[in-house]
Amino acid sequence: MRLSVCFLGICFCLPLASAQDLTEREALQKLASESARARALAAQVELARASALTEGLRPNGNLMFSREAAAGAETYLLYEQPLSVTGRRGYLRRAALAAAESEGMGIRLQLHELRVDARLAFLELLLAQEQLSVYDSEKVNLQVIVEVLRKREKAGESSGYDLIRAERELSLLEADQGSAQAHVEKARGLLASFFATSQDGQGLRAVGALTLPVVPDLASLIGRSGARGDIQAERQLAESYALSMEAAHRRLYPEPVVSGGLKSPAVNGHRESGYVLSVTVPLPIFDRGKADMTRAEAARRAALARADAIKAEVQLRMKWAWEETQTRIRVAGIYRQKAVAETGDLVRIARAAYEGGEVGILELIDAYRTQREVRLRMQELAATARQSALELERLVGEEVIP
Repeated sequence: MRLSVCFLGICFCLPLASAQDLTEREALQKLASESARARALAAQVELARASALTEGLRPNGNLMFSREAAAGAETYLLYEQPLSVTGRRGYLRRAALAAAESEGMGIRLQLHELRVDARLAFLELLLAQEQLSVYDSEKVNLQVIVEVLRKREKAGESSGYDLIRAERELSLLEADQGSAQAHVEKARGLLASFFATSQDGQGLRAVGALTLPVVPDLASLIGRSGARGDIQAERQLAESYALSMEAAHRRLYPEPVVSGGLKSPAVNGHRESGYVLSVTVPLPIFDRGKADMTRAEAARRAALARADAIKAEVQLRMKWAWEETQTRIRVAGIYRQKAVAETGDLVRIARAAYEGGEVGILELIDAYRTQREVRLRMQELAATARQSALELERLVGEEVIP
């Protein structure tokens, strides 16, 4: 007996355990900890920084051993070391680090866009769930009407037409309900794709309400746009090219190569020893770094121009995106105040009129269908307004929509 009870308890609890309710904030936390794409982007930043550390290192020296045997045998053991006295390698190292930082800033924007995409996927699942809930509740209302009509028909109090028409409306609603359920499954899969590959989306449920977004004023959003990752990346890249230009300028000054060691000649059958010291100074006659300076300067100007172009384009797009979002919020608010508030009275009046014999079944069904369409439309308007706000957040380059 106890074993049976335990088995039934386990079976009852399994569906509950498989369900996974997520708020939007929890979904973003899950994205940060489980997303393979986020880990790949983070690894790309580490790779860029690690590669930058190899730039500007002091060159390795050379150890040379040689033996000459002509009239007499001579043995040489020499060490050769280039000397970094111009500071060129320091500029190269700083330029590489600035380029790595530029790549990191660009990836920061990609991570932000990944978060926006995840929030949009969460919104789609939440909308699909809310619409399915509308169909579920409306189906209950129609089922009640169908049951009442069946009883009335058996009692001879109503015609068969009313029952057939109500059953037809119920079947149409069930078809729409099935499409809404399919939309939920699709949205679950989309949201689950942002997490670990082991997450199949089964039981995934978005927790929250479809509320109208709160959007900051346009001036503050435009002020934040200058901190976008791609704009800062281009400016940091320009700094890298400026450092590279200075490194190329230092090629005008030669960096000597010092070598020294031991010499061991054989004189009259006896082995002698002494030292060898030499200094080699390369002469910058043909390659004076002019071409590298010109190329670095052109690249610097191009990076600054790209930063200005991105900023101007983003701010213009941001203005129209802000206007679109405000319009959608305003339309949704007006629709809620008028259509949604009046629909409840419409159903109540139609039901009372049908019960009193003043209207037919078509008018009653039309009232319920209108109520369903109004609720669905309100959800779509709220979701579209939030979607527009999130696209505006994508342009800003940082999270601004709570």
